[in-house]
Parts: sequence; C-alpha cells; structure tokens
Amino acid sequence: MMDERFCRMWEFYLIISEYSFRYSKNMNFQIQLSKQVGNLPMTRDYMHVVERNLRE
Repeated sequence: MMDERFCRMWEFYLIISEYSFRYSKNMNFQIQLSKQVGNLPMTRDYMHVVERNLRE
C-alpha cells in the first residue's frame, strides 16, 4: 500500500523509538499552532473537560 520511502522512514522511526525506550532517553513534545495569539488557552486544562464529556 505504501511506497518504499515511507516504509524506510517508518522502520527508522520504530528503530529510534525502541532505542529511546531502551535507554530512557525519550522525550515528548506537544505543540499547538494558531494564527492568532489569543485563540488557544495558556494551559491544556480544557482538553480534560472535553475528554471527560466524551467518556460520559
């Protein structure tokens, strides 16, 4: 289904992920982008409210 380039990149990603977890050097960044400064809250607390509502 996917081309060879995608498969190589996916395999590379999996190798790096395994290495990272084995040697505890992993780090996770989450970034939200917006065109206007005031469009997003300063914290991610609103996500918990939405998730809770979805579970109910």
